[in-house]
Amino acid sequence: MFKPKYPPSDTHNAITPSTSPAPVAPTHQAPSGLVQKAAANPTAAVVGVVAVGAVLVSTLLAVAITGIALSISGVVLLLLVRLLRQELNR
Repeated sequence: MFKPKYPPSDTHNAITPSTSPAPVAPTHQAPSGLVQKAAANPTAAVVGVVAVGAVLVSTLLAVAITGIALSISGVVLLLLVRLLRQELNR
């Protein structure tokens, strides 16, 4: 019945099959006997371990603080309930 009219997209450029670029052949290939390995960066490893340690410590600290807060509020609520029962029994 009613069909919406959408404005043309300014972020997507469709590539038609006739204008698609041809695949580019690699210009240099390593010999099959040589395997290139990425060099391990010890600084990045230390930074990663420190970051993971900081996240774990902060998570454990948050859990500990929450546990302490809940235990204190539980004791306070227990004392309030006992005081109210004593007042009602008089």
